Amino acid sequence: MLVLATVLTLFAACGDKAPKEMTEGDYSYIALEDNTAKITKFNKTDAVVSLEIPATLGDMTVTVIGTEAFAGAQNITVVYAPETLLEIEERAFAGSSVKKMFTHYSKNLKTIGANAFSECHNLIQVDISSGVETIKENAFYYCEKLRVVTFRGDPATFEPFAFNACPQAKFYVTPNAKNTIEFARSNGFEVVSN
Repeated sequence: MLVLATVLTLFAACGDKAPKEMTEGDYSYIALEDNTAKITKFNKTDAVVSLEIPATLGDMTVTVIGTEAFAGAQNITVVYAPETLLEIEERAFAGSSVKKMFTHYSKNLKTIGANAFSECHNLIQVDISSGVETIKENAFYYCEKLRVVTFRGDPATFEPFAFNACPQAKFYVTPNAKNTIEFARSNGFEVVSN
């Protein structure tokens, strides 16, 4: 019985093996179960005025910007998300120096995670793709310079405090963006119809 328990423990340990982190260019990433890539870390330290996040790494499509992948990066200014992106995880860009974030090419992006851009004190503009369905709690918390938030679509879910402590933010929306307009008005944000 002891031998059987040991063998089962070994098999269980092998099954829980964490994905191997790889590096290509300025990015560390892991392979996901569907053979796509999740960016886990931005490694560049030199200043980047305009950063286009790659659509592929290691011959895999980039679908996720992982937890804290760009958090605290003080060398990024304007960021363009790839068209392949499906999710921005929690705290992905938290506390970074990003000033403008564009996801409008990422038409399949579904989720902007909790605290994804929290405390980005330089952020002045964000362009949210038409595919976004959920903006999680505190996603843009305390981005006090944020002025322009362009919605290409109409997210179904805005979790609590998604844009908390963003006193200057104006929401630029399409006329039929009912959820976004309701969220904006109930939270005291000015709405501008495009």
